[in-house]
Amino acid sequence: VMNCYYSNLIEGHNTRPRDIERALAGAELEEETRPLALEARAHVIVQRSIDEMHRKGTLPRPTSVAFLTWVHKSFYDEMPDEFRVIEHPDGTQEPIVPGRMRQDDDREVAVGRHLPPSSSRVAAFMDHFDRRFQIAARSSSGRIIAIASAHHRLNYIHPFPDGNGRVSRLMSHAMALTAGIGGQGLWSVSRGLARGLTDRGEYKRMMDLADSPRRGDRDGRGNLSEAALKTFSEWFLKVTLDQITFSARLFDLGGLDQR
Repeated sequence: VMNCYYSNLIEGHNTRPRDIERALAGAELEEETRPLALEARAHVIVQRSIDEMHRKGTLPRPTSVAFLTWVHKSFYDEMPDEFRVIEHPDGTQEPIVPGRMRQDDDREVAVGRHLPPSSSRVAAFMDHFDRRFQIAARSSSGRIIAIASAHHRLNYIHPFPDGNGRVSRLMSHAMALTAGIGGQGLWSVSRGLARGLTDRGEYKRMMDLADSPRRGDRDGRGNLSEAALKTFSEWFLKVTLDQITFSARLFDLGGLDQR
């Protein structure tokens, strides 16, 4: 529930944990809180499914196209109707098809200043993303570092018309489980991202930094800056460690007894 609360907070949706609990219990909801509570309920349902698959040993590779499309479909299948449409700047609306990535002839999208790859190239980008992070998952350290780098790269590609931020945070949650550092309910990646290390705007600034173009011949081999991705990844992992340390202090039995 707390992972869901902070993930929604990043999107600007402040849903109280007690309303999330009421939605999960199927209780009657107030009209003004109903859409956000049902949105949060959808997030929790998908995360519970991810956790259950991990416990059973059936969790797919979190960076695979199949897993990511399943997350998006499962999430939007549970979403209220109010959040299953995209509002375009010209006032037109477009329905969101659960699990469908951007394809040929789809409208191009913009996320603030960021212009993701064109819709016709999404399939090729995601094929490379899938292969590249499959290689990274071969070592224990690679699985941990990949949580950070895959988080940015998926958002950069922006494969879905909407919902990429939530999908990426659920992917990060699943990747932490497969890397052996999963929170198991005791700490949350999304809480760290929402709070940052210094202020609440840090996450978006660091994501924007990692969008930076290559800065010369010694800055990686792709279009984007390898140095900027390294800075983002170090920040992301520091945020993760900060959350683990915070939770460890809270659950220290000696300190708990004193409090």
